[in-house]
Amino acid sequence: MTLRYQVAEEGGGYRLTDGVARASARIRPALGNNVLEWRVQPEGFDAPIDVYLPPAAPGAVGAGGYGAGNPILFPFPNRVREGKYSFDGQTLQLDINEPGRNNHIHGLVARAPWQTESAGADPERGAWHRAGVDLEALPDVPRQYPFPCRLSVLTRLVDGALVQDVRVRNTGTGRLPMGFGTHPWFPATIGDAPRAASEVRVPGRRYWHLEGLVPVGRTVEVETAPAGAAEGSFDLRDWKALGDSAFDDVFTDLLRRPDGWSEAGIRYPGAGLELLVEASPVFREWVIYAPTERPVVCLEPYTGTTDAVNLHAQGVDAGLVVLEPGAEWEGTIRTSLRRIAR
Repeated sequence: MTLRYQVAEEGGGYRLTDGVARASARIRPALGNNVLEWRVQPEGFDAPIDVYLPPAAPGAVGAGGYGAGNPILFPFPNRVREGKYSFDGQTLQLDINEPGRNNHIHGLVARAPWQTESAGADPERGAWHRAGVDLEALPDVPRQYPFPCRLSVLTRLVDGALVQDVRVRNTGTGRLPMGFGTHPWFPATIGDAPRAASEVRVPGRRYWHLEGLVPVGRTVEVETAPAGAAEGSFDLRDWKALGDSAFDDVFTDLLRRPDGWSEAGIRYPGAGLELLVEASPVFREWVIYAPTERPVVCLEPYTGTTDAVNLHAQGVDAGLVVLEPGAEWEGTIRTSLRRIAR
């Protein structure tokens, strides 16, 4: 009898397999522990579907490491204005890796080499792989982020879903400022329906007002669309067709399930499929990135908003996580592809 769950080393990474759900995922620890490929073959489909859009070529994840698959964003997801921030009396400078806007973007670990801690397969956890990285051991990180910590992620393929259990431990002697997020690249369309027909749902009651894609410290109710957007286009609390709308926005004040989790998703009417991303209660913002010039939709759960470290210093409740020495933070993200319920 073939075991349902399997894990194998492959091409410098690890492949997780769920034989019953006809799903597989490929992780590259040396490339930021990115899940560079996740494929599912739903019942009735002749071939697997790329749930995460893989690199165009092996290892082609972009200069920052966040251009394909499901990049991990830490210690600050999204942008830090001009790369500058202050915390507990220190003024620090992150490298500018978004020169067009003169910002730092998406943190320091998306291209970093992580170390595999363990891997295996069992009925409870499914096929799994655990990896971690010590930030203070990475070249060029201590001068930008002098806060020793251990980031580890347990990636599980179980019951056809991809689950990431995340842990951060402050291993230093001082307080540690942080945020965590992921940047999954989902297809804007599956099947023969156009992008405009795909539907999205994001559970925010409010969104952050942005200038140059960075928040200025206030939020707006979703019923009020920003200048240049169609009336009601930012109210994504229920399924809404993309139409010709483009998004690169941060939503907050979330609708939550009774267990405190929040959910965002994409519906593909041409394929009869629905993608669901679930985030545990520690995640308080969702980013949706859906450009019209690329066939992608990114639904990104964040612990706090863009530039949270600087907004925090200004007295704004922006979701910055602060860990005391020896303290730990934990969160979970679960993603699944299923038939649209009728």
